[in-house]
Amino acid sequence: MGFFDSLFGNQKPTTVEVVGDHIWMTTDAKFAGLAREVAERSNSQTVAILLVAHFPDVLAWLEELASGETGVPVKAVLASSLSIDIAASLNLNASDTLDLIVGERHPLPSVDERLEQFASELPCRCRLSHHLSLEDPVLSIFAGEWVRSVLGRLGMKEDEAIESQMVSRRIKLAQQKIEGRASGNSTAESAAQWLEKYCPELANR
Repeated sequence: MGFFDSLFGNQKPTTVEVVGDHIWMTTDAKFAGLAREVAERSNSQTVAILLVAHFPDVLAWLEELASGETGVPVKAVLASSLSIDIAASLNLNASDTLDLIVGERHPLPSVDERLEQFASELPCRCRLSHHLSLEDPVLSIFAGEWVRSVLGRLGMKEDEAIESQMVSRRIKLAQQKIEGRASGNSTAESAAQWLEKYCPELANR
C-alpha cells in the first residue's frame, strides 16, 4: 500500500495474485521455462509483461528473452528501477492484467517483499511470480542439497518446475538467516557477489 494509505488506513482490496515459486533444477532450465511462460502469458489476457531481476547478470538473460517477438509489450528491468512511471508508460488501467515475472530471489527477504508492495500500488491487476533454480546462489549455498533431495523424492525432472510450499518456506528461512547476518546492502553484479560482500561467513562456509 502507499504511504497515505498506510497512514490513514484507507486500504484498497488486493489486486495482486502471488504465484508460488517455480523451482527448476538448473539455470538453463529456469530460463527456458521463463521463455515458455512469457510466450504463454503473451497469448493470455495479459496486456504487458515485466521481467524483473535483482542483479545485472540475471538482467542480461531477461533482456535477451524480452527481445523476442511477443503479442504484448515485454520489458526487462532491475527491481531497483521499478516505479509507477514504468506502469504509466504502459497505459495500464484497472481492467488490465500485468504479469510481473521475477528471475531470482534476492538474498534479503525484505527486498523481495518490496516487489509485492510495488505490485499492490499499480493501477491494475498484477500476477507476481518468481522463477528459481537449484544453481541460484541463495539456494545452492543455503538450501541446495536439502532442496535437491526433497525435489528428487517428488519426482522432479530437469525440464519442468515444481511448486512446493515446503521448499519456499526453506528459502525464506535461508533469506532470514542472511538478513540477520548481512553487513549491508548495496549494488553488486550478481547474487553471488552480493553474498561475498555482505555475508562472507555464510557464503564461504
